[in-house]
Amino acid sequence: MPNLFRSVSYHPHLLRQAYRTLGPMLVVNLACVLGTSLLLDVGNHPLLFGWVVVHITVILIRGGSWARFHQDKRNWRRKSDYQSWKASYTAGLLVSGSLWSALALYLFAKHPETASVEAQYAVLIILSALAGGATGVTSSFARAGSVYIGLLLLPASLTLLTHDHIHRTLGLLGLIFCGVMLVTLRGNHRLLVRNLTLEDRNLSLIKQLSEVNHALEEKVIERTESLARLAHTDKLTGLLNRYGLFDWHQKRLAHAPTSRTAVFFLDLDRFKQVNDALSHEAGDKVLSAIARQIEAVAPADARLARWGGDEFVLACPVNGDLNDLVDQVSDAVSHAVDIPLNIEGTDLKLGVSIGWACHPDHDKTFPDIIHAADLATTEVKRSGRGRTLAFDETFAESLRRRFNLSRALSEAIGSDALQVAYQPIVCARTRALLSYEALCRWHHPQLGLIRPDEFIRLAEDTDRIVALGNWVLERACADAAHWRRKGLTAKVAVNISVKQLTLDTFALHLVSILARTGLAPSCLEIEVTESVFDDGHIEQVTQTIKHLKTLGVHIHIDDFGTGYSSLSRLRHLNANGIKIDQSFVADLNGQSKAIIESTILIARAFDLTIVAEGVETDEQRETLRTLGVDQLQGYLLGRPQRLSDILDAGMTSETAA
Repeated sequence: MPNLFRSVSYHPHLLRQAYRTLGPMLVVNLACVLGTSLLLDVGNHPLLFGWVVVHITVILIRGGSWARFHQDKRNWRRKSDYQSWKASYTAGLLVSGSLWSALALYLFAKHPETASVEAQYAVLIILSALAGGATGVTSSFARAGSVYIGLLLLPASLTLLTHDHIHRTLGLLGLIFCGVMLVTLRGNHRLLVRNLTLEDRNLSLIKQLSEVNHALEEKVIERTESLARLAHTDKLTGLLNRYGLFDWHQKRLAHAPTSRTAVFFLDLDRFKQVNDALSHEAGDKVLSAIARQIEAVAPADARLARWGGDEFVLACPVNGDLNDLVDQVSDAVSHAVDIPLNIEGTDLKLGVSIGWACHPDHDKTFPDIIHAADLATTEVKRSGRGRTLAFDETFAESLRRRFNLSRALSEAIGSDALQVAYQPIVCARTRALLSYEALCRWHHPQLGLIRPDEFIRLAEDTDRIVALGNWVLERACADAAHWRRKGLTAKVAVNISVKQLTLDTFALHLVSILARTGLAPSCLEIEVTESVFDDGHIEQVTQTIKHLKTLGVHIHIDDFGTGYSSLSRLRHLNANGIKIDQSFVADLNGQSKAIIESTILIARAFDLTIVAEGVETDEQRETLRTLGVDQLQGYLLGRPQRLSDILDAGMTSETAA
């Protein structure tokens, strides 16, 4: 830290302070020169008159320097300019002091007679006043100021010491006053330097604080923007999340309140199989890749957001015909998602189900519009996937019904609301009763009879199918054991969901049911749909079926021909029989007959029992028998019956009613 009380060689603010006080100093000097000229009657003394002219000229020159300095405020900050301006200031100060010193020597040493005693005393007062004022106005440069004060007081004081007693006293007082002024000047200089240094430090501190505050403000702004991005961005895909999408639409409405927005709700098809078969990490890679593919084909002014899981929302401003926009966007998105992906060495091909709605055409808020598009997508999923569907108010009613039925189904499982009916399956040649298929029926207290295809699909979608399937399985086994004790030899066929078969504990659970009900494994037929051939769970299903066959349980493939089974997997699964779907039986006079014939050839090659369901006419029965079908099921041969109806009929032979 520098010593504040030593001479300062370079301090820009000292120069500024010196020139700030120079103007008032020159005015005082000019007033003193003019006053002195009046006291000394310079008109009668040419030398004194010349002194006045020279002094006024010096004052004017110094005034010009003062004016130029204030017009050139920036250059004096450079050290070279600083030294030049300081030299100009010092020179003017010393010249002015020398002129006053010359006047004092002239009056008190050379020609005292030129002025009266009163005028001489007045000059001494003027010199003292100038010296007193100089302790403040020249404090910027103490050395030059000290010389200036010395020039004002020392020549006059020393000269007075050579005169009489009274003048010597004045001279002595002048010397003492000069010393006091020099000390005062030095103190003022030190105080000024300290104040200016502190001012510089304060300004520097303020500048530093300002820079720190500015940096902090930038960091706060950057952090705020970063948090806003995080709050509005999906971490996995980098797309907007739902909050970011809402914010975008709100800003868009603020800019264009009457604008329209088409909202597409995109739900990937078969994505769950990717997570199950590969891993969640692979699923994340698929989502990121699909997001890029959709974003690449989206309109330039559209916004794509990840809604959650494998669901995306694409919001597109409507600038022209809405139907054209829907067709273009849905086609582009479908084709983009259809592009095969290679993830971790595995080729994957997904699809997408699309529902859409338009804001504000459907008279809803933007979140409601997204929900409406979601409802349309749900309807697409429910009816087969892979399509584009516009929102309809009936979807909301359907969803409410599904929600109410879903809650009621949980309560109905295991209660009297659910019943099991049994439809006979007979021999195609003799019409002898071979088995009964267990069919679940649900009578809702308010909604009445609920169709099986509705609540079975609902159970599948809501993961209640395992509880429902296990309940039906145990009830069917118990009823079959009961009718066999009554003398009926018919087996029981029970539909089992793939979700039940994929459980490691299903075989043990079935063994437990058979033990509790007393039904022999050979009296049970398990019917599974062709979805068991899906790659996602074929190994687990095959292992479970292997355990069931070891127990002696028969396995039939239901709805054969409607799925995606292959001959190799049919052989690998080692089933006992296949069941021809009723849709083929209904079209027996059309192209379906060829399909049935092909199915029978396949079944014969694998030594499988062939069952045809949906038989409603004698013509169908006879045709199927002729083609080689082993067993028949349908309304022609018997409608579903309760256990009590079967027992009350008192059947003692194995022929169907």
